[in-house]
Amino acid sequence: MACPDSGAPRARRAPGGGAPPPPPHHDSDLINTGLAADAGYRGTFAHEAEQDLEELRTTFRRKAHTAAMERVLTRMVRGGCAVEDLGRVTIGDLPLDDATRALLRRRAAIGLRTGEDLPVFVDHSGTPYPQVELPLQLRLARSTRISIEGNAHFCRGLLATRYDLAGTESRETA
Repeated sequence: MACPDSGAPRARRAPGGGAPPPPPHHDSDLINTGLAADAGYRGTFAHEAEQDLEELRTTFRRKAHTAAMERVLTRMVRGGCAVEDLGRVTIGDLPLDDATRALLRRRAAIGLRTGEDLPVFVDHSGTPYPQVELPLQLRLARSTRISIEGNAHFCRGLLATRYDLAGTESRETA
């Protein structure tokens, strides 16, 4: 049974019956001009930008490292390693799989070395955490990872809604 007519305006349909295209972003022309000129954020939005986005990029790279580190360390704990022993886990102790490769890429992106003898459980400057802090730091890293994954899921949902991308909102984070 169809729902009764509420009297509200109906959505327009694009030719062929699909959903109409979304309206352009309010700054589409400005963004496209800036991209074409390779102007960066400040060059594109000089009237709004007080500083460049490099500090924000650095923050995101550090959080990505933390999330990747948490994934491999949680796997170690699930495999029987005690949280208190995670400070002794080195890169060479990790299996060479997608999660480890992601961690190595994230380390390199923030300027950390990736040698097999180096500890895994480190802060963004490469300093290992004291053993007494390992449980807390693992919880904080897990919180960072979950926050990133939740935000990514939310953003995929927004994009899927805006651009009518079937199935996008349910994809898992790689």
